[in-house]
Amino acid sequence: MKKLTLIAMVSLLTLGAMAQNTQTATYRIDDMHCRKCSDRIQKSLSQVAGVDTVVPRIGKHTVAVTYQTAKTSRDAIRQTITEAGYTPSNYLQGSEGGYAYLLLPAEQATLQTEKTVMLIDGVADVNVSARRKAMSVTYHADRLTADQLLAAIQTMGINAKLPKPHVCSEEEEKK
Repeated sequence: MKKLTLIAMVSLLTLGAMAQNTQTATYRIDDMHCRKCSDRIQKSLSQVAGVDTVVPRIGKHTVAVTYQTAKTSRDAIRQTITEAGYTPSNYLQGSEGGYAYLLLPAEQATLQTEKTVMLIDGVADVNVSARRKAMSVTYHADRLTADQLLAAIQTMGINAKLPKPHVCSEEEEKK
């Protein structure tokens, strides 16, 4: 009986330790527009060791990823999304978080632009995609408005602009 109790306790402790090593990260991906986009992201992330679940929400342009911290990291997940051709940014929950997706000239879609925009007071996260010539910026909405963010970026000599509405090739085929 004592042996059975000991085994049960060890099992519960192991499960508890495993649960503590699991986290969920949510990324905002404005250039995820349709089922084809979300499927591509989901397929890429499912190949990352340690990723348990991937839940894309096309209408909200977000993907929630539950992963094992011992096997992968937020940065590795973000890099995988970027390599799949999308522009992820860490997502701030609730009213505190603002988000902007901006287009850049090819010569400004660089790591230096990312570092420069991170210097703006109120910016929480920046991700530049050279492939898409775009930048995702998450900012604290209680400290900065979208207009102030765009003005600050442009004041720094970065020629960012808002994108035109996007229609995926999959959506065009349905017409």
